Amino acid sequence: MFRITESDPSNGSARSRVTPPLQPSLLRPRNARPSNDNNDGNGTTGAPSTDRVVETLVNLARMAPADIREKLSNAETDPFELEALKSGVCPWRGSVKDTVIDWLPGRMLPQPSEWFKSRNEPNHGNHRPVAVYYEHLSKAGGTSFCKLAQSNMPKKDVPNYYCMPSEPGMADARIGSWAPEKLVKYFESKAHRLVSNEWEPFNLDFLDLQPRSEADLTGGSGDSILLMFVTSIRDPINRLLSAYKFWGILNSSAKQKPSLEMYLQRRGRAAKRWYMMSEDFLGNVGRFNFATWKFSGGTLPVSEMQLDAEANLSKAKREPGSIDFSVAESDWRKPFETAIRTLSRFDLAIPMELMSEHHKPVTNLLGWTNFEKEHVVNIGKVQNNDASNDLAKGEYEALWDANALDMILFHWVSAVYLTRLNCEDILSSLEKVE
Repeated sequence: MFRITESDPSNGSARSRVTPPLQPSLLRPRNARPSNDNNDGNGTTGAPSTDRVVETLVNLARMAPADIREKLSNAETDPFELEALKSGVCPWRGSVKDTVIDWLPGRMLPQPSEWFKSRNEPNHGNHRPVAVYYEHLSKAGGTSFCKLAQSNMPKKDVPNYYCMPSEPGMADARIGSWAPEKLVKYFESKAHRLVSNEWEPFNLDFLDLQPRSEADLTGGSGDSILLMFVTSIRDPINRLLSAYKFWGILNSSAKQKPSLEMYLQRRGRAAKRWYMMSEDFLGNVGRFNFATWKFSGGTLPVSEMQLDAEANLSKAKREPGSIDFSVAESDWRKPFETAIRTLSRFDLAIPMELMSEHHKPVTNLLGWTNFEKEHVVNIGKVQNNDASNDLAKGEYEALWDANALDMILFHWVSAVYLTRLNCEDILSSLEKVE
């Protein structure tokens, strides 16, 4: 059953109520869609509307965190069918011909990718320039992605400093804080065709620079920029552990290094104080549900449980299951919905753990073929963190529950990536059906 956690205004605490479970199948005939269930944008024919994608993921998030963890870890109940997808199988092969997968967003227009791969040189006539906006989640493969860009694109096309635009006196101009007009002027004045944002949340207004229809491809001035959006995402607990080892240990000047629990508490309190263009550029790298915060435009509040992470995680380590990391739905629902809608608009979201064996989506979108610099870090050695083995069972489960929103996004993004890879023929046939 679902547990929906709500705030009780009388005492500020959380309470739970029960609601019916998800339907057992997420595969529906196209003609089962309600008449007002339109795809908002020019996505895949046969794909559900973004509203339905949001509804499906929100219903999952409304379960108790421990129940979400159990559901996603069991191949029999996992709505994303990740076990089959990771084995190279398309779970929906042989299903009803005209179907939609309730969590699979429509793909963006293919033409910008073709224009980008042609290096913006005229192909059967002039076209508008296309650039890639990469949203960098710290410790989720962003440095590696930038090195790949520098290995696959002319030097003049990519900013030198970790793919981040610079300004006088600022190696990193914190592009996420810019207005869209400033970003457009930047591309007009520079030869760069790829930029990256790491420290600020994703600027939702930048999506206005993405074409959504055939009219968008030809509208505007002939040299006005069109953007494709790319990101990479990582298992949230592995990312937190990596951030702790990198920023809390390796790059910490403190003589006494903090424990993981203390580091996460300090980062949570820093995130609560953080503001745009803050000198504490690391303010959010250790916060719970970091990806949800990023793709919600920075609207997800800091979890109150994280502000006392040392006590809460230490107790969970000693007494597994003793700490409830449920959050009031009023705190998470709108930011989570925004994050889903944002990621649904991205041309490509790359699960870091899957990229080594599955380069094709990157090649298809960007035309990149050189993956020799796939795993790099700017300082220290490459580390493949496995939090499930590195942490005590109680603490790992507590961190999983505390980051349940990001866990859903990570499983979802992984499933979307592999479904488009393993079920390409099925999706192509659906795109042609009208």
